[in-house]
Amino acid sequence: MDSQAELNWIHQEIDKVNDPTFLEKLKTLLKSRQKPSTETIEEYNSDIESALDNIAKGNFVAEEEARSISKKWNRK
Repeated sequence: MDSQAELNWIHQEIDKVNDPTFLEKLKTLLKSRQKPSTETIEEYNSDIESALDNIAKGNFVAEEEARSISKKWNRK
């Protein structure tokens, strides 16, 4: 499928959506790609150092627990 065919299909599928939650998530996704990254390499490295520090302090959840938590996000 070429790009225009893909876009046409996406438009058709979006027109069928009646779920406001899904539409809000789609809107957030589309907005996120419009924001240029202004994070510097220093900020990026600082975030990594902070994450590693949190791991060292035990401030994290195991993968299985994270999966369990994420499954609850879509429940209402």
